[in-house]
Amino acid sequence: MQKFGSIHLFATLSLLCLASGGLRAQQFAGDIFCGHRVLLDKEGKIIPWVTAPVNAYDHFLRLRWSFVRTKAPASPGPAPRSLYPQYYFYCAWKDSAGVLQPDMWMNDVAEKIPNWFESARLYYAYTGDDGPLAITKGMVDYSLAHGITPSSYEWARFPQTASDAGETEFRGFAAANRFSTDDVQVDHAGDMGATYYRMYLYYGNLRYKRAAIDVANVLAKKIGVGNTGHSPWPYVVNMRSGKAVSEYGTNWFGCVRLFDMLIATGTGDINAYTTARAMIRKWLLEYPVKNGAWVDGHTDTYITGTGNLSNMSASNAALYISDYPEFDPGWKTTLPGLIKWTEDNFVAKSAPGEPSSMWGANIVSEQVAFMPKMDYQTARYAAQCARWYAISGDTAFKEKAYRSLNWVTYCNDTDGKAYESPVSKGVSSWWSDCYGEGPRMVYHVLSSIPEWAPAGEDHILYSDGVLRSVCYGKRTIAYTATQINGAEYLRLSFRPSSITINGVRIPEKLLPMHQGYVIKDLGNGDYFVHIVRRQRGMVMIMRPGT
Repeated sequence: MQKFGSIHLFATLSLLCLASGGLRAQQFAGDIFCGHRVLLDKEGKIIPWVTAPVNAYDHFLRLRWSFVRTKAPASPGPAPRSLYPQYYFYCAWKDSAGVLQPDMWMNDVAEKIPNWFESARLYYAYTGDDGPLAITKGMVDYSLAHGITPSSYEWARFPQTASDAGETEFRGFAAANRFSTDDVQVDHAGDMGATYYRMYLYYGNLRYKRAAIDVANVLAKKIGVGNTGHSPWPYVVNMRSGKAVSEYGTNWFGCVRLFDMLIATGTGDINAYTTARAMIRKWLLEYPVKNGAWVDGHTDTYITGTGNLSNMSASNAALYISDYPEFDPGWKTTLPGLIKWTEDNFVAKSAPGEPSSMWGANIVSEQVAFMPKMDYQTARYAAQCARWYAISGDTAFKEKAYRSLNWVTYCNDTDGKAYESPVSKGVSSWWSDCYGEGPRMVYHVLSSIPEWAPAGEDHILYSDGVLRSVCYGKRTIAYTATQINGAEYLRLSFRPSSITINGVRIPEKLLPMHQGYVIKDLGNGDYFVHIVRRQRGMVMIMRPGT
């Protein structure tokens, strides 16, 4: 994602405003980074800047949503644009003497909405606060009203994935002459379709269900076989004419999730979806999983061929396979291999003058076409490392996750104003990356390493499925699981006396393979609970004495 215009990088040391002299925080004197004095442990490695490091990640999540709620400016006039927050119509903001001016590069509609929805639904499960979901719902509703192609198009009833900056009708990103009107990134349209269906699961509005089916129907109709130079769907297509603009991309797991959900519920043309899912799965396992050609360009970078490696594509593959290892029979090799792939391509390699690591934390670039180090890509890396640690028990990956996520906590000020690329100059902070894609990675980390969630509190740390009616009550913790097969991960301040689904007790088990739950004692009265379900419905976790 080219964040805007031309970038002028400069040496890391000049940016960091290194402090000199004085007594070091913890064991060492901290450098100043993003306005915070860097805190280091006895090994000279980074720890969070907040005064209570044990709650640092919780603090980060709350801070980012607080900024969206209280600090996001309105779009500049005239109306109707000025009636909406800036993040509706602009990709990013630039800080001009404390005033957040909209970045006039473009509007990454289909990166922003899916990432914000995922971040919002996970925050709701974690806290019971549905305010961020309501914010995201407004953007989804707007996209349906102002960004769906007409029935006359070759790719009809399909979502626009981008727009020119400030435009209130979404018709594609054409202003920079990289793309034409109605060009769409098909992978991100799949992400939109999956988001529409998840919105249906949460809100029950049939409009969202119909929109998801429309996307799935087009995807099922347009899929081909694919080979080394052509993915089964074109990466970019002109929706009006149907002409392929770019033939190869690999970020297809939003499409896979959309098919997964529709197939599981018997919704739409199940036979067509099953066939399409099998075709994209076969291609992913045969090509990028084997040859490492994980390629995309996000919604604003024009690419052709197979050379523009992208960390997003590889990371999305890893996170999906972590949730559903049955997708890839070779997952035990694939998952650590994808971490090494990131380290080789986007940690070790950097934009000129930028470091690969800082204070023991690996930091991560985005794509070959845009190599500055990014907070949200570093959060992705931390999530992958944490999840592999939870599976493998290899503590080297826990250490990697810890240092990288600690670095990410520094990438905002005390109000939550983000610094997306703090070792670069001239890179705007993008709404999609800083307030959606980065924060949602934290839940993967917490569910993998629950001791990093706040002690003495109750939280649903992660669920791949959509949860409704979350209630942190005095007698029970309750929620409604909307999908048949699923798993939830919780940190609790008590040992449950029982857990029920639709009023029927499920068993405590040693291994969470069939329906039931596993408990791990975290000490000091806290417990980690992993619930595996084979049915949807109300889950109730009983407190002692209930």
